[in-house]
Amino acid sequence: MRLLITGIICLLAAAIQAQNRDIALKAYFDSISVHHLYDGNIVLAENGHKVYAFSGGYANYATKQRNTIASRFNLASISKVFTATAILQLKDKKQLRLEDPVARYLPAFPFPGITIRHLLTHTSGLPDLELYEETVKQYPDSVITNAAVLPLLRQWNKGLYFTPGDQFRYCNTNFTLLALILERITGSTFPVYLKKYIFKPAGMTDTYVAVYGSSNFQDSLRVKQQVKPAFYDSVYTDAVQVMRYRYSEYNNQASIGPSNVVTTVDDMIKFDNAYFNGKLLKQSTIEEAITPLKLNNGKVYTEHMDTMLGEGTGQYGLGWDIFIQPGYGKGVGHGGFKFGLATFYYHQLERKQVIIAYTNGNSRFGENVTSCFYILNHRPPMPLYFKMSVVRAYALALTTFDANHAACMLHLYKADTSHYYFSTWEMNMLGYDFLYQSAAQKHQQWSLETFKLNTFLDPGNFNVYDSYGEALLEAGYREDAIRMYRKSLELNPTSPDGLKAMKKLGLL
Repeated sequence: MRLLITGIICLLAAAIQAQNRDIALKAYFDSISVHHLYDGNIVLAENGHKVYAFSGGYANYATKQRNTIASRFNLASISKVFTATAILQLKDKKQLRLEDPVARYLPAFPFPGITIRHLLTHTSGLPDLELYEETVKQYPDSVITNAAVLPLLRQWNKGLYFTPGDQFRYCNTNFTLLALILERITGSTFPVYLKKYIFKPAGMTDTYVAVYGSSNFQDSLRVKQQVKPAFYDSVYTDAVQVMRYRYSEYNNQASIGPSNVVTTVDDMIKFDNAYFNGKLLKQSTIEEAITPLKLNNGKVYTEHMDTMLGEGTGQYGLGWDIFIQPGYGKGVGHGGFKFGLATFYYHQLERKQVIIAYTNGNSRFGENVTSCFYILNHRPPMPLYFKMSVVRAYALALTTFDANHAACMLHLYKADTSHYYFSTWEMNMLGYDFLYQSAAQKHQQWSLETFKLNTFLDPGNFNVYDSYGEALLEAGYREDAIRMYRKSLELNPTSPDGLKAMKKLGLL
C-alpha cells in the first residue's frame, strides 16, 4: 500500500510539473506573438511526442503570406545531417568505407590524401565558397551547381589549407563531394536517393531536395529568405535580390549536399524519431556518427556551441554538431544559416528532448532556442527584450529630416531607457551601410555624421575612430583620416584595420 501511495504521489507531482511547463511555454510564446518578436516556426518534442508548436510572422512579407506549421523551410546546413546519413547507409551496406580516398569514387578529384571521413568531419583542408569566386567574377550571372566542383578543384592552384585531419575547418565543398560520391556509387541522383531511403522510410511526406531550375525550386509553400537590405531599412526584401548577398544567396544557391533540403517542422520530428529509433542506420553506426571528432594529434576538437547559448562546449561528429552541457549531458543536432534564414535542430540524448526552430525574419534566434531548452527543463526563459533600437530611430530621423534634428532625437532616445536601447556596434554598422550600401545623394554626408557622433558616444573604443577614418578617407579628407587612424592605434596599437590603413597610406 505504501508503495502504491508513493507511486501515485510521484505521478501527481510529474503531472503538476508538466502542467506548469505547459503554462510557462504558453506564456513565453504568447509574449513573442503579441510583440511580433519571431518570424518562423518552432516545435518542441519529448519522448517522440510534440510538446508545443508555434508559428509566427510572414513566409513572404511582400504578399503578406503568413507562416504556418505547414510552411516549408530550406534547412540550409541541417541538410548535412541528411547527406551524412545517406553516406553512412552506404557504409552499412558495405558499399564504401569511411577511410576510402575520395579519388577512388571521383577519379578527377585532385587531392589523393583526402578520405570520406575527412569530408564528413570537415577536416579535409579544401576551399569553401571561395572556390567559385573567379568564375563568378568572370560570369556574374552564373549559378554554381554540383557539376562545377570537380573541374574547379582541378583548377585550384592554392593547395589545401592544411594536412587532412590536422584541423577542423567548416567547408560546404566537403558535402557537395559527398553528394557526388553517393551518385557515383548508387547510380541514382541525390534527390531521388534521399526520397527513397530517408524521406519515405521516415514518413516525411512534405520534404524534398530543391533542385535549381526544376519546378520544386519555386514551391509556393517554401518561405522566402527575408532581409532588411541595410540597417536603415524598415522593409524586408528577398535576400536573393539584394546585391550585398548576391554571391552567397544567388550565385551559390544551387548546391545540394551542403544545403537545399526543404521541409517542415513536423517532418523534422518524423526524421528525428526514425533516426534515433534505428530505422535508417545500424545502432553502432548512429553511435559512431555522434562520437566527437579526434584530430591527427589525438585531441578532441572542441569549440563554442552552435546557436545554443549558456554553459557548454561544442564538438563535431560525422555530419553532426555535438553539445556538451553541464547538468544536461550530451545533445546532438545541427544549425543552418543563409542570409534571411536560420535553422536549428537539437536532440538531447538522455532526456529525449527535441527542438526544431526555423526563422526567416525577425528573431533573437539563439536566445529563443535556448529559452525553449530552459523551459523544457523547468527553468525560466531568458528575458525577452521589447526595447526599440536608438540607432534605427536615429537613422529614420537623419534620412527624413537633417543631422541637427537627428542628433537631438538621438539624445532623447538614449535617455528613454525604458523603451530604447543603444548599441555602438549598431551605430557603426549604420555608418557603413550609409557609406557603401546607400544610393542616396547624401549617403556620404550621413555616413560621416554617424561615424563622427559615434566617436563622442564611445570615445574609449578604438574601432569607432578607424571607422570614422575610413569614411573621411572615402570623402577625400586625407589628413583628418590619418588623425583618426592614429587615435585608433593609440588606443589599440595592434588594430588590424588601423595598421592596414596606415600602411596603405604609406605611413608605416
